[in-house]
Amino acid sequence: RPEHQNSGAGAAAVRAALVAAGRLGEHHVVVLGHPEYYPRFGFGRASAHGIRLSIDVPDEALMALTLDAAHPLPAGTVRYAAPFGI
Repeated sequence: RPEHQNSGAGAAAVRAALVAAGRLGEHHVVVLGHPEYYPRFGFGRASAHGIRLSIDVPDEALMALTLDAAHPLPAGTVRYAAPFGI
C-alpha cells in the first residue's frame, strides 16, 4: 500500500525471508521484481548466471542471489508451480 512505502517494512520482509531461506538450507534465491529495488540486498541479473524464466519477462527483472558461496548459482530455467497458472 502506498502509505506504507518508504517505511522500511518491505526491506525488513526481504531480509527476514533471506534469513529464513538460509536457515532452511536454501543456497540460492531467485526473484522476479523491480530491478532498482532488489540489488540493495545483493541480487544481480539472473541471466548473467545462465538463469532464465520459462515465460517472457524483461531481463533486468529476473534476479538471483547466492546465500552460500560454497554453492555457485546453477544455470537453468525457473518454472512457476502449476497453481500460479503460468
